Amino acid sequence: MQKQAKYIFLITFLIAGLVSQAQVKQDTLKREVEVTKAYTPTISDANKLNSMPEIDEEEADKPTFNYNIKSQPVFSTFSVTPLKAATIETTPPIQKGYGLVRAGLGTYYKPYGEIFFNNLNSKNTVFGIHAMHLSSFGDVKLKGGDKVDAPFMNNEVELFLKHTVQQSILSVDLTLNHDVFNYYGYPEDPVPAPLLEDEQSINYFGTKQAFTKGGVHIDLDDPGAEMDEEEFGFQLDYYYFGTKTEQRENFANLTFNMRRPLTSGVGLLDAGVEFAQVSNITLPADTAFGKTSSTILFAKPAWYIGDEKANVTLGLNAWFILQTDEETQAKLAPRINANWAPVEEILKIYAGIDGAFQHNHYSKIAYENPFVNPDHHLKNSMQQFRFYGGFDGKMSKRTTYKISGEYAINTDKPLYFLNENYYFDAAYNPAPLIADNTFDVLYDDMNRLKLNAEILYASSKKMDLSLSVNYYSYKMDKQEEAWNLPTWDATIALGYKVTEQLSVSADIYLIGDRKALIIEESGSLIPEDLPIRKSYTLDPAFDLNLKGNYQLTNKFSVFAQLNNFGFQQYERWFGYPVQSFNALAGISYAF
Repeated sequence: MQKQAKYIFLITFLIAGLVSQAQVKQDTLKREVEVTKAYTPTISDANKLNSMPEIDEEEADKPTFNYNIKSQPVFSTFSVTPLKAATIETTPPIQKGYGLVRAGLGTYYKPYGEIFFNNLNSKNTVFGIHAMHLSSFGDVKLKGGDKVDAPFMNNEVELFLKHTVQQSILSVDLTLNHDVFNYYGYPEDPVPAPLLEDEQSINYFGTKQAFTKGGVHIDLDDPGAEMDEEEFGFQLDYYYFGTKTEQRENFANLTFNMRRPLTSGVGLLDAGVEFAQVSNITLPADTAFGKTSSTILFAKPAWYIGDEKANVTLGLNAWFILQTDEETQAKLAPRINANWAPVEEILKIYAGIDGAFQHNHYSKIAYENPFVNPDHHLKNSMQQFRFYGGFDGKMSKRTTYKISGEYAINTDKPLYFLNENYYFDAAYNPAPLIADNTFDVLYDDMNRLKLNAEILYASSKKMDLSLSVNYYSYKMDKQEEAWNLPTWDATIALGYKVTEQLSVSADIYLIGDRKALIIEESGSLIPEDLPIRKSYTLDPAFDLNLKGNYQLTNKFSVFAQLNNFGFQQYERWFGYPVQSFNALAGISYAF
């Protein structure tokens, strides 16, 4: 409680200080934030609450890139629903050339390079390339006192094309990602001698893993179409995913989106098929390694009535699941949503009931927790019901807000834990107890309450401030805790343009206590002896990141980042601490 009180006091102090400096009467600043990709090329995107610059459909304008290195804290994946607002971008002024090259070097032996290129010669087409490399070759100190190598490498290449087809936009993206890292962690205690002596047959401690993912995304839609206009669009996704430990996955999704005005209201339909096949994983039916595949057919019909001020959507979501060695399943969930704006732009109230089938295919789990056991078994989840509601709008000309809540009833949610076993070898007496450092997966039914509050304050063209806070409460069916999930998290982001040449930003991430689980096999020959379950508490995490960019000329600029400025080596996952304070600096050239 003392640690939580300390973080709450720090948040209050920072907000009070920042807002007191922000009372300057200038033009309203609106920005949309994107933290999941390094850049976002756009042609006439759909209307959103935080609007991006609108682009005339007759011309292809220049894509907008976010030139910041991805610096969100690694613990963000713990949130069941990822935050939408995480950082305020401090993008340099858009150059009138073809692109940008950035290069830098940081502590922990960290080289960085990135290039953006786009071609605007065609009136209705935007074509571009983005490539990025970031790696580190440093070590970290585990909670038990050992210093271990914790290198990583992230490589990304993307080719994108957006083309205007009559009133619609055709988008094509080709992507390739290659991520390399070590299983460097070990929970709580000093690393046992057998692991330090490189006996790799015990578990994955100190070994290298690599994820390679290449795919294509094709999208056709009409972002300018009104709700009462007939429209047809589709999205096609395919990718191949492979690991150094020889797991292989093929994934494909084809979705059709249709909208047609009726005598009363508008008919809506999303329908399609999803396929995933993975090899060299554990099959629960016979505890052997093998291949499994699943095919999911889905249809989501709905009826929309009303207008922008007040509307209701009534529908049904349906899935048919065909999976290897399992019976065909049918899943249904309601789709009911109501919106009412009693005061335009000032207040909008919404509420609804829905549900969702959650396809836990291999790469989804791998990216959610990269330190999971590579041959883990798979089981899909179902959000049977989700009751949600809230309101959003403007508190003033420069302040927008959102307050919401939801209660979800889920079956078979994946949770992560570590196994622990005695290592019997004549060289070690008594036999040491050794924990795995890759996580196994267990599935349990979970009811979750989530409360959310967000505020975006834009005082002028020079400064903006955002705050997002989430509170979670879990009720499990069999497990004592929602392992590795937080009870609360918060994000504060500030961007400030000091001069025409200098811009700075700060991001603060906080996350509450989490519970972790180790299951110790008793090692007894007596059948009645059950495994011993050990629960651990992960301390709250505080992560402060500072960034700055200084424009030397129209083409050259320098940048710097100070990451984890709170000097807290918190654990991203149980036994896996992050790098402590680290810095990165470099230069940019626009061409």
